[in-house]
Amino acid sequence: MPNPIVTITLSTGAVIQLELYPEIAPHAVTSFLYLAGRGVFDGHAIERIVPGWVVDMSYHAFHSPEACYFIPNDVKSGRYLPATFGTVGLGGYGPPDIAGGEFFFPLADCPAITGTYPIFGKVTRGLEVLRQLEGVETYPVSYPGMPDVKINTPVEPVVLRRVTAETFGVDYGEPERLGGMTKPHFWPTLLPL
Repeated sequence: MPNPIVTITLSTGAVIQLELYPEIAPHAVTSFLYLAGRGVFDGHAIERIVPGWVVDMSYHAFHSPEACYFIPNDVKSGRYLPATFGTVGLGGYGPPDIAGGEFFFPLADCPAITGTYPIFGKVTRGLEVLRQLEGVETYPVSYPGMPDVKINTPVEPVVLRRVTAETFGVDYGEPERLGGMTKPHFWPTLLPL
């Protein structure tokens, strides 16, 4: 059975295509597909770009109560991929908590987060789009109580117009949530990737 294929269409018209790896990161893949299937990512502006580090699609759980949950961290299985340019991972707030849907793209090799945050797929089309995003004009946003956390938001919003998935007939079900829902108003006060 082929791996799931995800297509992210941006407001700029650019497209990023992903191949997901359910055998490597089953919890991350299931959670991502669950939220994509409910349209949680659609219409959301990219919140954070740190050149040389990451394009972080959201650190506010996409401002959606549906996305405010934690899942088991796939890297605990001991089988994981390195965080490198061209991969996609799920963020969190430091081990062991992995956010259910806050995905990011490393813009370089990131050994400091390899084995901490699950890499659940790779970019098969649109690597140049990530480089374009890395170069957009941003402005700094302070993170309450954590001055070392770099939050750079695009001056001109770049929106995830639509995120669709082809699962080739496989139903990945619902994510396994840990410890119940986290209140959405609390989510932004936690430490991002």
